[in-house]
Amino acid sequence: MRERPIRRAANAVFTFGWTMGQSALALGDHAIRHDATSLRRYPRRWADGLLRAWGIRLDVQGLERVPTGERLVILCNHQSYIDVVALFHVLPELPVFLAKKELSRVPLFGRVMGELGHVFVDRGKHEQAIASIEAAARTLRPGMPVVVFPEGTRTRRPVIQPFKKGAFHLAKAAHAPILPIGIVGSHEAWPRGTAAPVPAEVKLRIGAPIPAPEVDALPLDELIARARADIVALTGLPAADRSEGRRPR
Repeated sequence: MRERPIRRAANAVFTFGWTMGQSALALGDHAIRHDATSLRRYPRRWADGLLRAWGIRLDVQGLERVPTGERLVILCNHQSYIDVVALFHVLPELPVFLAKKELSRVPLFGRVMGELGHVFVDRGKHEQAIASIEAAARTLRPGMPVVVFPEGTRTRRPVIQPFKKGAFHLAKAAHAPILPIGIVGSHEAWPRGTAAPVPAEVKLRIGAPIPAPEVDALPLDELIARARADIVALTGLPAADRSEGRRPR
Protein backbone atom coordinates (compact mmCIF):
# COMPACT_ATOMS: atom_id res chain seq x y z
CA MET A 1 0.00 0.00 0.00
CA ARG A 2 1.42 3.33 -1.11
CA GLU A 3 0.53 5.20 2.07
CA ARG A 4 2.75 2.94 4.21
CA PRO A 5 6.11 4.01 2.69
CA ILE A 6 4.93 7.61 2.71
CA ARG A 7 3.96 7.33 6.38
CA ARG A 8 7.28 5.65 7.21
CA ALA A 9 9.17 8.46 5.49
CA ALA A 10 7.18 11.13 7.35
CA ASN A 11 7.70 9.33 10.66
CA ALA A 12 11.44 9.03 9.98
CA VAL A 13 11.73 12.77 9.41
CA PHE A 14 9.73 13.54 12.55
CA THR A 15 11.72 11.04 14.62
CA PHE A 16 15.03 12.65 13.70
CA GLY A 17 13.83 16.21 14.26
CA TRP A 18 11.98 15.46 17.50
CA THR A 19 14.89 13.47 18.94
CA MET A 20 17.48 16.10 18.13
CA GLY A 21 15.21 18.90 19.35
CA GLN A 22 14.36 17.25 22.65
CA SER A 23 18.01 16.30 23.19
CA ALA A 24 19.13 19.90 22.62
CA LEU A 25 16.45 21.21 25.01
CA ALA A 26 17.40 18.65 27.65
CA LEU A 27 21.09 19.52 27.48
CA GLY A 28 20.34 23.25 27.52
CA ASP A 29 18.06 22.87 30.52
CA HIS A 30 20.68 20.78 32.30
CA ALA A 31 23.44 23.32 31.58
CA ILE A 32 21.35 26.07 33.16
CA ARG A 33 19.84 24.21 36.10
CA HIS A 34 22.47 21.52 36.79
CA ASP A 35 19.49 19.52 38.04
CA ALA A 36 19.22 15.81 37.25
CA THR A 37 15.53 15.84 38.20
CA SER A 38 14.66 18.31 35.44
CA LEU A 39 16.74 16.33 32.95
CA ARG A 40 14.77 13.17 33.75
CA ARG A 41 11.55 14.81 32.52
CA TYR A 42 12.71 14.71 28.92
CA PRO A 43 12.77 10.95 28.16
CA ARG A 44 9.05 10.62 28.90
CA ARG A 45 8.25 13.75 26.89
CA TRP A 46 10.35 12.41 24.02
CA ALA A 47 8.66 8.99 24.18
CA ASP A 48 5.12 10.39 24.43
CA GLY A 49 5.69 12.63 21.40
CA LEU A 50 7.04 9.78 19.30
CA LEU A 51 4.21 7.39 20.15
CA ARG A 52 1.59 9.98 19.23
CA ALA A 53 3.31 10.93 15.99
CA TRP A 54 3.89 7.32 14.98
CA GLY A 55 0.30 6.33 15.73
CA ILE A 56 1.36 3.55 18.12
CA ARG A 57 -1.33 2.39 20.54
CA LEU A 58 -0.12 0.53 23.64
CA ASP A 59 -2.09 -2.28 25.25
CA VAL A 60 -0.50 -2.89 28.66
CA GLN A 61 -1.37 -5.69 31.07
CA GLY A 62 0.22 -6.41 34.45
CA LEU A 63 1.50 -2.93 35.30
CA GLU A 64 0.59 -3.57 38.94
CA ARG A 65 3.30 -6.26 39.00
CA VAL A 66 6.13 -3.75 38.55
CA PRO A 67 8.00 -3.35 41.87
CA THR A 68 8.83 0.25 42.77
CA GLY A 69 11.31 1.76 45.17
CA GLU A 70 13.76 -1.12 44.95
CA ARG A 71 16.60 -2.36 42.83
CA LEU A 72 15.26 -4.12 39.74
CA VAL A 73 16.46 -5.69 36.49
CA ILE A 74 13.84 -5.71 33.74
CA LEU A 75 14.20 -8.18 30.87
CA CYS A 76 12.30 -7.75 27.58
CA ASN A 77 12.32 -9.35 24.18
CA HIS A 78 13.47 -6.92 21.51
CA GLN A 79 11.62 -6.54 18.19
CA SER A 80 12.14 -2.90 17.22
CA TYR A 81 13.11 0.54 18.52
CA ILE A 82 9.46 0.97 19.54
CA ASP A 83 10.25 -1.25 22.53
CA VAL A 84 12.54 1.36 24.10
CA VAL A 85 10.06 4.17 23.55
CA ALA A 86 7.15 2.12 24.93
CA LEU A 87 9.07 1.24 28.10
CA PHE A 88 9.96 4.89 28.75
CA HIS A 89 6.24 5.70 28.42
CA VAL A 90 4.86 2.84 30.51
CA LEU A 91 7.18 2.08 33.41
CA PRO A 92 6.27 3.89 36.64
CA GLU A 93 9.93 4.68 37.42
CA LEU A 94 12.19 6.04 34.70
CA PRO A 95 14.55 3.23 33.67
CA VAL A 96 18.11 3.21 32.47
CA PHE A 97 19.11 0.87 29.65
CA LEU A 98 22.03 -1.41 29.05
CA ALA A 99 22.59 -0.08 25.52
CA LYS A 100 24.93 -0.75 22.64
CA LYS A 101 27.98 1.54 22.61
CA GLU A 102 27.13 2.88 19.14
CA LEU A 103 24.29 4.92 20.65
CA SER A 104 26.77 6.93 22.70
CA ARG A 105 28.11 8.39 19.46
CA VAL A 106 24.74 9.75 18.26
CA PRO A 107 25.04 13.57 18.40
CA LEU A 108 23.21 15.15 21.37
CA PHE A 109 21.13 12.03 22.02
CA GLY A 110 24.14 9.98 23.11
CA ARG A 111 25.24 12.72 25.49
CA VAL A 112 21.79 12.89 27.07
CA MET A 113 21.86 9.11 27.57
CA GLY A 114 25.23 9.40 29.29
CA GLU A 115 24.03 12.20 31.58
CA LEU A 116 21.01 10.10 32.55
CA GLY A 117 23.18 7.15 33.55
CA HIS A 118 22.48 4.70 30.75
CA VAL A 119 25.21 2.05 30.52
CA PHE A 120 26.93 1.57 27.16
CA VAL A 121 28.24 -1.88 26.27
CA ASP A 122 30.75 -2.67 23.54
CA ARG A 123 29.26 -5.92 22.27
CA GLY A 124 32.35 -6.68 20.19
CA LYS A 125 34.74 -6.63 23.17
CA HIS A 126 33.90 -9.24 25.78
CA GLU A 127 36.11 -7.92 28.59
CA GLN A 128 34.84 -4.37 28.20
CA ALA A 129 31.26 -5.63 28.11
CA ILE A 130 31.79 -7.53 31.38
CA ALA A 131 33.33 -4.42 32.95
CA SER A 132 30.27 -2.36 31.91
CA ILE A 133 27.92 -4.93 33.43
CA GLU A 134 29.90 -4.95 36.68
CA ALA A 135 29.77 -1.15 36.78
CA ALA A 136 26.00 -1.25 36.23
CA ALA A 137 25.62 -3.69 39.13
CA ARG A 138 27.55 -1.34 41.44
CA THR A 139 25.43 1.66 40.50
CA LEU A 140 22.03 -0.07 40.45
CA ARG A 141 19.90 1.63 43.06
CA PRO A 142 16.27 1.70 44.23
CA GLY A 143 13.88 3.63 42.02
CA MET A 144 16.01 3.41 38.88
CA PRO A 145 15.44 0.01 37.25
CA VAL A 146 17.83 -1.27 34.59
CA VAL A 147 16.31 -2.58 31.35
CA VAL A 148 18.20 -5.23 29.40
CA PHE A 149 17.30 -6.90 26.11
CA PRO A 150 18.88 -10.31 26.73
CA GLU A 151 18.60 -11.39 23.09
CA GLY A 152 21.31 -8.81 22.42
CA THR A 153 19.76 -7.34 19.27
CA ARG A 154 16.46 -6.82 17.49
CA THR A 155 14.91 -9.89 15.91
CA ARG A 156 14.56 -10.27 12.15
CA ARG A 157 11.23 -12.04 12.60
CA PRO A 158 8.83 -12.40 15.55
CA VAL A 159 10.55 -15.06 17.67
CA ILE A 160 12.32 -15.19 21.03
CA GLN A 161 16.04 -15.56 20.43
CA PRO A 162 18.42 -17.34 22.81
CA PHE A 163 19.38 -15.15 25.76
CA LYS A 164 22.88 -13.90 26.48
CA LYS A 165 24.24 -14.16 30.03
CA GLY A 166 25.09 -10.52 30.79
CA ALA A 167 21.70 -9.52 32.18
CA PHE A 168 21.73 -12.47 34.58
CA HIS A 169 25.23 -11.76 35.82
CA LEU A 170 24.00 -8.20 36.44
CA ALA A 171 20.98 -9.34 38.46
CA LYS A 172 23.03 -11.78 40.52
CA ALA A 173 25.79 -9.26 41.21
CA ALA A 174 23.22 -6.65 42.30
CA HIS A 175 21.10 -9.16 44.29
CA ALA A 176 18.11 -7.76 42.41
CA PRO A 177 14.81 -9.32 41.31
CA ILE A 178 14.16 -9.88 37.61
CA LEU A 179 10.95 -8.64 35.99
CA PRO A 180 10.07 -10.28 32.64
CA ILE A 181 8.14 -8.24 30.07
CA GLY A 182 6.90 -9.62 26.76
CA ILE A 183 6.36 -7.28 23.81
CA VAL A 184 4.24 -8.21 20.79
CA GLY A 185 3.46 -6.22 17.65
CA SER A 186 6.44 -3.87 17.48
CA HIS A 187 8.15 -6.02 14.84
CA GLU A 188 5.16 -5.74 12.52
CA ALA A 189 5.03 -1.98 13.02
CA TRP A 190 8.76 -1.43 12.50
CA PRO A 191 10.64 -4.37 10.94
CA ARG A 192 14.41 -4.24 10.71
CA GLY A 193 15.50 -2.57 7.49
CA THR A 194 12.71 0.01 7.44
CA ALA A 195 13.18 3.68 8.27
CA ALA A 196 10.40 4.19 10.81
CA PRO A 197 7.18 2.60 12.09
CA VAL A 198 3.62 2.79 10.82
CA PRO A 199 0.53 3.01 13.07
CA ALA A 200 -0.16 -0.21 14.97
CA GLU A 201 -1.10 -1.68 18.32
CA VAL A 202 1.78 -2.92 20.47
CA LYS A 203 1.13 -5.19 23.44
CA LEU A 204 3.19 -5.19 26.63
CA ARG A 205 2.61 -8.14 28.93
CA ILE A 206 4.27 -7.82 32.34
CA GLY A 207 5.00 -11.04 34.19
CA ALA A 208 5.55 -11.90 37.83
CA PRO A 209 8.98 -10.89 39.18
CA ILE A 210 11.55 -13.55 39.97
CA PRO A 211 12.44 -12.61 43.59
CA ALA A 212 16.02 -11.70 44.45
CA PRO A 213 16.58 -14.78 46.67
CA GLU A 214 15.63 -17.02 43.75
CA VAL A 215 17.85 -15.04 41.38
CA ASP A 216 20.74 -15.58 43.82
CA ALA A 217 20.00 -19.27 44.42
CA LEU A 218 19.29 -20.56 40.90
CA PRO A 219 22.23 -21.75 38.80
CA LEU A 220 22.84 -19.37 35.91
CA ASP A 221 21.59 -21.71 33.16
CA GLU A 222 18.40 -22.47 35.09
CA LEU A 223 17.77 -18.79 35.71
CA ILE A 224 18.22 -17.99 32.01
CA ALA A 225 15.89 -20.84 31.02
CA ARG A 226 13.22 -19.70 33.49
CA ALA A 227 13.28 -16.07 32.37
CA ARG A 228 13.19 -17.03 28.70
CA ALA A 229 10.28 -19.42 29.31
CA ASP A 230 8.42 -16.60 31.09
CA ILE A 231 8.86 -14.25 28.11
CA VAL A 232 7.88 -16.97 25.63
CA ALA A 233 4.69 -17.52 27.65
CA LEU A 234 3.96 -13.78 27.93
CA THR A 235 4.37 -13.16 24.19
CA GLY A 236 3.07 -16.41 22.76
CA LEU A 237 5.99 -16.25 20.31
CA PRO A 238 8.09 -19.30 19.39
CA ALA A 239 11.53 -19.80 20.89
CA ALA A 240 14.23 -19.78 18.19
CA ASP A 241 16.96 -22.41 18.26
CA ARG A 242 19.63 -19.93 17.25
CA SER A 243 20.02 -16.15 17.27
CA GLU A 244 17.90 -14.54 14.56
CA GLY A 245 20.10 -11.46 14.80
CA ARG A 246 23.22 -13.17 13.44
CA ARG A 247 24.01 -12.84 9.80
CA PRO A 248 25.17 -15.94 7.99
CA ARG A 249 28.94 -16.01 7.58
